[in-house]
Amino acid sequence: MKDSKFKLQAAVTIGVLLISGAFALTRSSPIRAESAKHNAVVENAVLKVQQGEQIFRFDTFGDESFWGSTIQLHRAIEGANFGGVGPGVSPKTALAVGLKVDVDQLPPSLVEQIKMGQVNLNDPAVTLALLKLNAVVGVTGHFNPSGNLS
Repeated sequence: MKDSKFKLQAAVTIGVLLISGAFALTRSSPIRAESAKHNAVVENAVLKVQQGEQIFRFDTFGDESFWGSTIQLHRAIEGANFGGVGPGVSPKTALAVGLKVDVDQLPPSLVEQIKMGQVNLNDPAVTLALLKLNAVVGVTGHFNPSGNLS
C-alpha cells in the first residue's frame, strides 16, 4: 500500500508540474511576442531619433548657395585677417547669437584648455578651428586647399 500511495503521489506531482509547465509556456508566449514587439518599437524609435540628430546636425537642406554665393557668410565669419571681410566672428559672438558647439566633436585636450580659460573665445581663428572640427551645430564649413572658407 505504501508503494502504491508513493506512486500515486509521484504521478500527481508530475502531473501538476506538467500542467504548470504547459500553463507557463502558453502564458509566456504572448509576453515574449509582446516583448519582441516592444523591442522593435523601441529600436525603431531610437533609430528615428538618431536619424533626426543626423539631419539636424548635418543636413544643409540645399541652402549652401544662399549662404555662400548670395550673402557670402563665409567671408564675414573669416574676417579680414583670414581672407574675408570685417572683424570676423568669434566663438563668443557665435554663441551669443544662438549657435552651439558640439563638445563631443572636440579633442579632450581642447576641452581641457577651454575649461582652464586657455582658449581666446574672442578670436575668429578659434571659430575657424571649431568649424574645421565640425563642432559648430548648424554650420558646415567647407575649406579650400589654402585653408580658407569657401
